[in-house]
Amino acid sequence: METPKISCRWNPSLFAGWRRWSLLIFISLLLFFIASRVPLFSVENNPALQAWESFYLDQGENPEKRWPEADIQGLTFDQQAILKVRTTYDRADQSDVAPNTLNSLRRIAGITTHMAEGYVVVAQLLLLFLLSRMIPSWKSLQKPVLGALLGAVTAGVAVQGLKILIGRGRPNELIYRAWPDWQPFTLEHSHHSLPSGHSTAAGVMVMMLCVIFPRWSALWCLMGIWICATRVLTAEHWPSDTLPGLVLGGFCAAFWIGKLQPREDLNQSDTSSQRPLE
Repeated sequence: METPKISCRWNPSLFAGWRRWSLLIFISLLLFFIASRVPLFSVENNPALQAWESFYLDQGENPEKRWPEADIQGLTFDQQAILKVRTTYDRADQSDVAPNTLNSLRRIAGITTHMAEGYVVVAQLLLLFLLSRMIPSWKSLQKPVLGALLGAVTAGVAVQGLKILIGRGRPNELIYRAWPDWQPFTLEHSHHSLPSGHSTAAGVMVMMLCVIFPRWSALWCLMGIWICATRVLTAEHWPSDTLPGLVLGGFCAAFWIGKLQPREDLNQSDTSSQRPLE
């Protein structure tokens, strides 16, 4: 079996790949800004907000409620999504209770989200790499799997550093303490929301699977998106935490898979990798 190769369009070592990743990073940052900063939903007649107000009176942990501010212009997509997910905490006999579909999705998310635990992904990749060295028919998978393993380690270190540096409060800071704040350079787990580690690990796996089984790329991408959704449905992350993590994981995996790929195997149609004829 021929060794799977990353396309020049997704190889960051080549100009075509770097250009595509740059565009993807820009789009993810733009969506992050819109979802986290732009008020899109009204605070008036907002059932999710009203249900949270009642919930906070009973279970709020901060007696000095500081959110929403009196002059707030509206709710961001992040805030609205988390308040909607929070309605799944309410009893069935309460008003504005979450629809059954949302409750079912949250239960499924609570189980499937563990598929992308960082240590689980690293353990899976390490096992695959060892098997690829032991089983002759799997030998062709050695470099893509090793690239994904190195990508997972690189992305994991980057994610932990960014979490500490950025210090974004997790959704529970809004749900229970009414103050979704930012505390840069903090070691508190409650302020390690951005980027999502699970989404980053999912990005690594998606990239590796797309390289090994390119015909199923759409399915792998949908699986990555679902892992991102599980982080929101379990109220562990804001929606805008997930896409940057997914892109970061995919980029790190693509970088290492491309680095381990022999130069002669690179697609010579990328003009940046060609040398003038002598």
